[in-house]
Amino acid sequence: MSHYTAPYLFCPACGKPLQNSIIDNHPRSSCPSCPYIHWGNFSLGVGGVLWHNDKVLLVQRGHNPGKGMWTIPGGYVDQGEPIGEAIIREILEETGIKAKPLSIIGLRDLPSERHDTYIIFLMEFLGGTLQAQPGEVSDLGFFSLKECSTLPIPSLTLSALDASHAVSQGLVFNSDVKLSSKLSTLYQIR
Repeated sequence: MSHYTAPYLFCPACGKPLQNSIIDNHPRSSCPSCPYIHWGNFSLGVGGVLWHNDKVLLVQRGHNPGKGMWTIPGGYVDQGEPIGEAIIREILEETGIKAKPLSIIGLRDLPSERHDTYIIFLMEFLGGTLQAQPGEVSDLGFFSLKECSTLPIPSLTLSALDASHAVSQGLVFNSDVKLSSKLSTLYQIR
């Protein structure tokens, strides 16, 4: 497997020219003048399965990839944004619906040139009115499982819908454990 190294020529921390190094048995761009090491390109996304009155909230993608497909709402996590806040924001932005995360029910890991990780939450409906985000969402609604069977839905979304009915609660937020960083969040099996 090849490993991607940084496209940078100069250190983003101190501005000195970067050098190619072997660190942890992988080629990495590093700075000889400061501790900067480019560990790779990463993308973190979140999606939410939200049931209300025995129907699940789905959005029809308004752009590629997957334009026209019906999926759970979600999107990218902003730098410095906790994942639990990101899914609340994404669902509200895309659908107009207020929700809160109950547990993590899935994680898709796609290591490639940009390592892409997607965390799927089970959500609780809090309120709001359906309103599609222009450009992002072509259509949206709450659908029964029977109605879902007539829609073009990717396998990841179908798998998330199945997982949302599992007996386990999945990974749930645990605020009882005092972590070393105030920014850290712990999710555990319950």
